[in-house]
Amino acid sequence: MYKKIICIFLIPLLLFTGCWDSKDINKKCVNISLGIDYVDDNIQFCGEIVKLTGSPREDAGESQSSSVYTIFAQGKTFEEARVNYNSNIPYPSFLGATRVVLFSEEFAKRGIESYLNRIDSLFDYRKTLNTVVCREPTKECFNIETDKALAIGLFIENILRNLKDEGNSICLDVGDLLSDIAFGSEGYVLPYIGIESNDLKYLGLAVFKDSKLIDIIDVQDTEPLLYILADNTKLVELIPDPLDNQNKYSFRVHINKRKISTSLKDDIVNIAVNLDLHAELRYQYYKHNISDEMIKQLETELSNKISNEIIDFVKEAQKNFKCDIFNFGEEFKAQHYYQYQELDWEQAFLSANINANVKTKIVNKNLKSDDNFKR
Repeated sequence: MYKKIICIFLIPLLLFTGCWDSKDINKKCVNISLGIDYVDDNIQFCGEIVKLTGSPREDAGESQSSSVYTIFAQGKTFEEARVNYNSNIPYPSFLGATRVVLFSEEFAKRGIESYLNRIDSLFDYRKTLNTVVCREPTKECFNIETDKALAIGLFIENILRNLKDEGNSICLDVGDLLSDIAFGSEGYVLPYIGIESNDLKYLGLAVFKDSKLIDIIDVQDTEPLLYILADNTKLVELIPDPLDNQNKYSFRVHINKRKISTSLKDDIVNIAVNLDLHAELRYQYYKHNISDEMIKQLETELSNKISNEIIDFVKEAQKNFKCDIFNFGEEFKAQHYYQYQELDWEQAFLSANINANVKTKIVNKNLKSDDNFKR
C-alpha cells in the first residue's frame, strides 16, 4: 500500500516534468519533504527521501521498488548544512518533488525570510511548496511513527489540503509568502502543528511579523480570522435558544459573499468586513418547532455573534500582534492607491476603525445531510 502511494505520487511528476531526464530518476534521491531547525546554533536540515531501486530493465526506465528514509545534517550556514546533507545520500538530490517545508518554532522565531529567498533562488524547488510551523524540533516530527501509512511529508500535505478545502485554516505556499513580502505586508499566518499521542495534529495558526514568529492562535480561536481570509468556509456556530436556556441550535455557516470596504476620513482608516452568510441548521439539542419568527431571531443572533467576534479579534490583533495579518493593506491599496502611497500602513492599521456588517440567511432548517446544503 505504501509503495503504491509513492508510485501514484511520482508517476504524474515524471510525465509532466520535462527539465529532468526520466531515465536517470533511479539514480537520484527524490526529496518529498524538508525540515529547517536551529540546533546548538547550527542550522539543521531534515529531509524525507524516496529512493527508487532500478530493475533489471533499468535501461527502459522501469522501477522495481522504492523506500523512504530520513536524513539529518547541520552546519553553521545553509550552504554548509546542505553540503553535509548531500554527503549522507548515495545519489544526487532531486528537489523538484518536494511537497512541504517544515519550520521549527525555534527557527521561525529567528525568521524564515532568508530561507524563503533561498527557495526562490534555487530553480529546483517548486514555489507551490506548502509551508507549516511545528511546535517541536523538526527531527522529532520526522521521527514519529504515524499509523496513517504515509510518509510524514505527505501526511502533513494531506492535513493542509483537507483544512484548506474545508476552509478551516489559512494555508500559504512559498509563492504566496514571497508575494506578501514583496508587497510589503508585515504580517501573515501559517498553519501550526504539533505532536500529540505520538501523532501530528493541527493546533492553530502561527502569527508572523516581519517574517518572524511572534504568537500562536489556538485552533479554537481562529474562526473570526477564517471569516475574513479563508475560502470555502464551513464553520460551526452554536446559538442558545432564546426561549429555552437548556436548548441550543447548531449551525453550519458558509460564506456566500464577502467584501472588504475601506476608506480614509480625517486621517483615520476605516475598514468594514461585509459578509453575506448562508447557514444550515444541523440539529437542536432538544427538538422544538421553529416558527418563521424564530428563524429571523436566530439569523439576527448569528449575525451579531459573528460580527462581534470579528471586531473583537481584529482589535486584539491591533493591540497584541501590532501588524496587519488580514490583507487589509492590499485591499486599501487597490481601492485608494494614491492615498495608500502617502500612508505608513503599519501605523495606520493600528489606529484603524473596524466594523463588521454581517447578514445571515438560514437556508435550510430541516437539513439531514451535507448533500442538501443550499449554497
